[in-house]
Amino acid sequence: MTAKNATTAPTSKAAAAARQDAHRGAVPTKKLKPAQTEQTAKTAKTAKTAAEAIEAAEIGKVAEAAKTAKAAKAPQATKATKATVAVKATKASKSGARSVRPAQRPGLDITQPTELLGGLSPEQFMKRHWQKKPLLVRQALPGITAPVDRATVAQLAASDEVESRLVTQQPGGRWSLRQGPIAKLPAWSKPQWTVLLQGLDLHVPAAHELLSRFRFVPEARLDDLMLSYASEGGGVGPHFDSYDVFLIQVSGRRHWHIGRRGVATSGELRGDVPLKVLADFTPEQDFILEPGDMLYLPPGWAHDGVAVDGDCMTASVGFRSPWRAELANELLVRLTDEGDESTAGSDRMYVDPLQEATSAPGLIPEQLLAFAREAVLKAVHDPLALERALGEALTEPKPRVFFEPGDALPEGLNARLDARTRMMYDAAHIFINGAAFRAGGRDATLMKRLADQRRLLAADVARLSEGARDLLDQWTEDGWVQPD
Repeated sequence: MTAKNATTAPTSKAAAAARQDAHRGAVPTKKLKPAQTEQTAKTAKTAKTAAEAIEAAEIGKVAEAAKTAKAAKAPQATKATKATVAVKATKASKSGARSVRPAQRPGLDITQPTELLGGLSPEQFMKRHWQKKPLLVRQALPGITAPVDRATVAQLAASDEVESRLVTQQPGGRWSLRQGPIAKLPAWSKPQWTVLLQGLDLHVPAAHELLSRFRFVPEARLDDLMLSYASEGGGVGPHFDSYDVFLIQVSGRRHWHIGRRGVATSGELRGDVPLKVLADFTPEQDFILEPGDMLYLPPGWAHDGVAVDGDCMTASVGFRSPWRAELANELLVRLTDEGDESTAGSDRMYVDPLQEATSAPGLIPEQLLAFAREAVLKAVHDPLALERALGEALTEPKPRVFFEPGDALPEGLNARLDARTRMMYDAAHIFINGAAFRAGGRDATLMKRLADQRRLLAADVARLSEGARDLLDQWTEDGWVQPD
């Protein structure tokens, strides 16, 4: 068995097969029945003798979260500058440093206040701030330590397995952009340069642990953790993002200027630079973030962060926001490929034995239009087809992701999802790395627990049925799950 390369979603049937061959391993053939979708149809050919993968029964509830979060000080509003910009600045307790590693517990109690959100509970934050208004939290992560040192930054920037960019500000307001891999970074003492490392959570365990603290947002929306390392004066210029972002100061200090689109900026971009830098920006507020501080910004808020001193590291937790047309196209590709696998050849191709000679050859035949309309409707006729296609698309591994094969999960050990694995579920399915499986009963409850907590205790592993345990062993052999 070789390492499996996870590629982007296909745009054709051939691409779908290539992607599946690249990152899907053999399927257990004892009690496994994959959901019949474009993603799993080919895999199902090797499992035609399989029975139900996971016992069909009423889906149980995930164990209640332990209420262990310590209440922090209540948030206090700061004065807003200009108009009605609502930014709360809160200060957490200074009673001592706390490890970035999240506590091992059954689950997150979203009703309990947390230092991370300045005394707000995740439930309160999502209602008051998510996609609505910024939040500044002083000492959200007191005692935070950098997930990487400078030498590791340079090593990752030079790797062709890591997406990296080098941004340098030139005299006269000019900017330069260099795509990685970057063999050699500028001198650490040289001012006004920034290196960006995308998807650091896929390569550095400490970065993955930091990203995991934000799993009060659905996994389907959580994207990655990017690290920005900047020398003094370094930054990427004033810009805005189309997605939510948490900006965590890891080391050094960064001076942030922020403002609403339409108030602080027209949103127009400069055309003379290789970056999406705003042509005009008059900030409404500014903050200097020190290690442990965090700033949340909703989509569309303009921001400009400049390193106050050298060795400035800022971690950005970003989120996925698919465009409607992009998502529709992806789902239709999957749905139509699934239909091609199960539809007789005579029904797939357009035929017109009654077509008459025409004096208007440029006119699209009404019969062809009706055929196209019927084809689209047939693609979504299955009530579960759309749900399966969406789950598969959302759990598709990222580009440049490789899984190292391993052995079956040893008895008596916990199971932990690999940092690169994406796992989600709906009422009827379990999704993992682009594959869909029907789920029900106790096994479904335990698999959902694995998806929610990214870890399954050995005692729970022992409760899995034979078919579900075989499935877990297969994922471990494929490198999707690790013994813990």
